[in-house]
Amino acid sequence: MTGELWHHLAAQVEQLDAQAGRLIRRALTEHTAALRVQVAGRAGTGRESVETQVRELLLRRVDIEGGQVDAAVGGVAVDTPDGPDPVLDGDVVVYVVPRRLDPAVAHPADRAALKAVDPCRLVLVVTGGTDDSECALVARATGVPPDQVVAVRDEELLGERLAARAVVARRLRDEELARVVAGVPAAPQVRELVEQTLDLVGLDPMESVAAGLR
Repeated sequence: MTGELWHHLAAQVEQLDAQAGRLIRRALTEHTAALRVQVAGRAGTGRESVETQVRELLLRRVDIEGGQVDAAVGGVAVDTPDGPDPVLDGDVVVYVVPRRLDPAVAHPADRAALKAVDPCRLVLVVTGGTDDSECALVARATGVPPDQVVAVRDEELLGERLAARAVVARRLRDEELARVVAGVPAAPQVRELVEQTLDLVGLDPMESVAAGLR
């Protein structure tokens, strides 16, 4: 229903202000694009296997907010020799760490990479024969919330964690769309249509603009 409101707004605005209409259409295209899921980790962590597992799990999930997850999954190597630090800015970031002899001690490269990730977009996967108690230690060592840390062998729980992050990512996109549309320069007649739509989707236009300027 919300998607129909946005597309109806774009059609109305295009008839009144072509430039504003193009900006709203562009924002809608970005909003509906496949979720970017990055699977990141150092060499030797099992990242490639987790990447395959994540892709299969997302293809099988059909109960995330009433629909199948449309996601583009890609691998990202971390701490490569002479390589630049990767940009972990996906809609969802699955970070892979191996089981360590002392799970309470995190690798410095992992800690550094995880600090750059938006926590609400993160799932931390621990490979090897890790149990729940070890996952809790890994969470403490890395500073990741415990409910976002999962052992790779617990496929059902991993699927649930991915689903939860996908829901968050979609809601963040909804908020970003509202901010962009609220900030589109347009004539008063168009502004009125925009504000009416924001009211219908439950967002205050001034709050959306203010959030976009921060």
